[in-house]
Amino acid sequence: RSAMRSRAAAALLAVVACLPLGWALFEDEVGQYEWILQHVGRPTALAYSADASDRVLVGTSSGVVASILLKDGTLQWRRLAASVDSIRLLRTGSRGLLSVTDSGLVQAWKGASGDLTWQREYSDGVVDLLMAGQGPKQNAIIVRESEIEARTMAGKHDWSVSAGTAGPMARFWAAALKEDGTTLCAVAAAKGSSTPTSLQVEVATGQVLKKTELPRAVLQGFEDNSLIVVDTHLVVLAGETISIYPFCGEGVTGSFELRKVKSKSAAPFTLMPWQRTSGVFAATNGETTAIFGVGPKGPKHLRTFEGVAVVGPVYSVHDDETGQPVAIAVTKEESTQIQLLDPASGNVQPAINAPGFTATDHGPARLLLVRELSSGEHRTVLSAADHSLAGIQGTKVAWTREEALASIQAAKFYGRSLAGAREVKHHNMSLGMVGLAEGLVELAAEMPARLGELARLPADIIGYVSEMVSNAAGKRSKKAHYMMPNTKLPTSGEALRSFGADKLIITTTKALKLFALEATTSEIVWSKYLGKGDEMECSSEACRLRMWLLPSSAAVHAQLVIITPAQKAADGTVYPEQLIWLDPVTGMVLHQEPSPTSSHLASILQLQRKGHHAPVVAEPPPMPFLLLDSDRRAHVMPSTSSEATKLLEESVDRLFHYEVDSVNQAIQGYAILAKGGSGQQLVPLWNLEVGAVGERILASAAPVHSEWDHVPVYIKGDASILYKYVNRNLLAVASEDTLHKGNITSLNIYGLDAVTGHVLHQSRIVGGSQPVHLVACDNWVIAHYWNQRRTRFEITVVEFFQAKADDGPWGILFGGAAALNQTKSAHHLESPVPLQQTYIFPTGITAMGVTSTLKGITPRSIIMALTTDHIFRLSKDTLNPRRPYAPGSGLADDGVAIPAQFAPTKEEAMAPYSPVLPLRPTDVLSHYNVMSQVNGIVSSPTSLESTSLVFSYGLDLFFAPVQTAKAYDVLSPGFNYKLLYASVGTVVALFIITSYWAQCRLLQERWK
Repeated sequence: RSAMRSRAAAALLAVVACLPLGWALFEDEVGQYEWILQHVGRPTALAYSADASDRVLVGTSSGVVASILLKDGTLQWRRLAASVDSIRLLRTGSRGLLSVTDSGLVQAWKGASGDLTWQREYSDGVVDLLMAGQGPKQNAIIVRESEIEARTMAGKHDWSVSAGTAGPMARFWAAALKEDGTTLCAVAAAKGSSTPTSLQVEVATGQVLKKTELPRAVLQGFEDNSLIVVDTHLVVLAGETISIYPFCGEGVTGSFELRKVKSKSAAPFTLMPWQRTSGVFAATNGETTAIFGVGPKGPKHLRTFEGVAVVGPVYSVHDDETGQPVAIAVTKEESTQIQLLDPASGNVQPAINAPGFTATDHGPARLLLVRELSSGEHRTVLSAADHSLAGIQGTKVAWTREEALASIQAAKFYGRSLAGAREVKHHNMSLGMVGLAEGLVELAAEMPARLGELARLPADIIGYVSEMVSNAAGKRSKKAHYMMPNTKLPTSGEALRSFGADKLIITTTKALKLFALEATTSEIVWSKYLGKGDEMECSSEACRLRMWLLPSSAAVHAQLVIITPAQKAADGTVYPEQLIWLDPVTGMVLHQEPSPTSSHLASILQLQRKGHHAPVVAEPPPMPFLLLDSDRRAHVMPSTSSEATKLLEESVDRLFHYEVDSVNQAIQGYAILAKGGSGQQLVPLWNLEVGAVGERILASAAPVHSEWDHVPVYIKGDASILYKYVNRNLLAVASEDTLHKGNITSLNIYGLDAVTGHVLHQSRIVGGSQPVHLVACDNWVIAHYWNQRRTRFEITVVEFFQAKADDGPWGILFGGAAALNQTKSAHHLESPVPLQQTYIFPTGITAMGVTSTLKGITPRSIIMALTTDHIFRLSKDTLNPRRPYAPGSGLADDGVAIPAQFAPTKEEAMAPYSPVLPLRPTDVLSHYNVMSQVNGIVSSPTSLESTSLVFSYGLDLFFAPVQTAKAYDVLSPGFNYKLLYASVGTVVALFIITSYWAQCRLLQERWK
């Protein structure tokens, strides 16, 4: 009998262990709703290998080395060489290719498969990478600052030459191979020295054959970054003079005066990076580009082009052919112009115009490579200032890769369907006659707008019905939507759109380009390039696009407000910061005006209408708001709007602003004067200087999804109520103790009221340190951090409740006006009761987000991008600080125990506290897809309360619907509708037949 009991217990345990597998997916279910877009990033180097003639090899600023098909732009393979470094050099050889990062990491790859064969990391910088020899005897010559070394393509060391050969404290600045490939020439000199030296080294043995002194102007060009290496010549630009110095003992020194080049711009010329075009280089001033050749008497002016022209190599099918032309590409307002130029004569072939790739959409060209096929046809690969990579075949743009999507800085969802969410407006209703009169006046004022909406209702309904019919038929209007190469559409994306997921994902990128993506399919609906051709690589607020959806992303009608950074174009023109109002659905510019101040624009405050809606018109005016600059002055925008000034006067008592200053280590709050007008100075209200107590701010977070509904209470198992402390002005700040008291770091988490500056909660985590990620939503704050003391990652959750007893439902049902929602000042809010718990998390994260639903009823999930390259979902119910401590755990003492009012009851199905959070495979949203370098996660609700849309962005983009409590309000896509319809049809048919038969029997009975 005991054996039978043990077997039964074992069987029960096996069943329980297999329960999570019931939540797993079949392999064919992956890709029903989610999609992933793989990118390579901003191209920094292009290369071509004869061993893979149908591909182009790309190195990018994201540390990616990739192989892309010339025909359609699809990725053949992609390898992440360095996660936080840029690929600077890419060279192809007879047995593979080599890449060099900015930090000195040299890696060798197989060109066909992308397999890594060997790598070596150097402590000093790598100056250049040269390929010497042919076939199996080919060597890679790595030119470093301190040494030149030769290695076989298998990574074996052959020889090395130290920079000390040229003198004490010397370093290598440049190197090149002679045309016969037997001699290496290198320039070495100490910083600030007067005579740089050219060393001639035998490639076969590494023996120094000759030393030659070079002019001082060469070293000055290296130090000023006004020098490029063209074959075995040094090209120096000093003022308006281009000088050429041979450094292999051959040729003569010559110069050219750039004032001889005719240009409409007076901006100075700069040398463009040399792209290994034999004997040809270029200089531009943004308005004009001059092409030069290296002649026997110095620089030779070959041709002048209007605009920024890029010079690239042409790879022919005939390897032994001499006098190969070079390619010239210029992106213009209407098309891209491509020409082939003969370096000997300067003659050009007739231009080829490709109208599908323009400077308006992509900016000026940056990198160029042309492949000549055996048929004489040319395939061009072109990179532009917006980080895009395009393949051009003849006059047709065959494909375009929008690699700016690999550098997204911010993203927002915006719904556009009739079935989508609607903005929720709360009105404080008065029961008196005065309030009734005011309400009638407001209704009368709104009547014309409501009549206009009613007049448009039939057309909207017809459009919505036709859209539903087309969706049901599996047809969809493509319009001008564009899909990236390698895109795989979700199999059930149309079904998801019909449930309120017809939304756009609007993004800003480092390339100063806006994109609007179809949420369910990843199609690019519209894009807008706002750059002036000068890439902005800094990460501060001063050089990035910033966007706001006003009044909110939950509004029926919203406008997208963009602040562009101050830019300096290649022609020297300075463009101040701009404010642009856009239609988020179409990307059409509604209004645009320059910054009203010379100070940096910091933020904006929405000017809300009090007690009435905005009139609905065919062409809505620009949305008004208050613009704040870095000098803490407020400006009413649009500057000519009288409505904006009026709204400021109406809402001035409700406008507050706060700043988290990570430079001065302070948090400051400000108010707006009542009669200050535009340009007024903000009034300081409060100040919290954490730097004064030896702390450094690491992260901050404000509550997300406050535009959507939420549940203000929590109902316990015994039907009693806990009132959540929901404060939209909550600000969470994490700081690190820089004094290291006791040689141990500590992390401090503050909960502040951003209006009053009151510290609602403060907790000190001993051993906590960066990296820190914060997220706040509803009444809770979650922090993920590294604990140095315990050498592990941890998650701390703090949840705020009101210190208010449950009076039962009587006051809510019969309390009269006192029970209605009342507006309450932040100065009169009572202090909350914080509950806190800490959990052990197995891995680090790079980004964190929170799901959102339309009514806030479904439990939220925390979405995390793990350092293991996965997107992981963790239910907020798991991170519940009310979880009871198990008896005997040693945690249920007076200092840790949960107060009795907030303790869980016996009726609540709440799991006891367990310190370790498991990583269940069924909670990995990205499945087997690799998601690396994730920078952010955003979410948005659908019309289904169970479903939230999640979008993560980084090097790759990932979208998926998330159902924290499963799909309790919708049938699964695998539901057998045919069986359901057949069953219902059978029941209806049997009902009709039996009814008819019963009536016949009844009639016969009556005739008897």
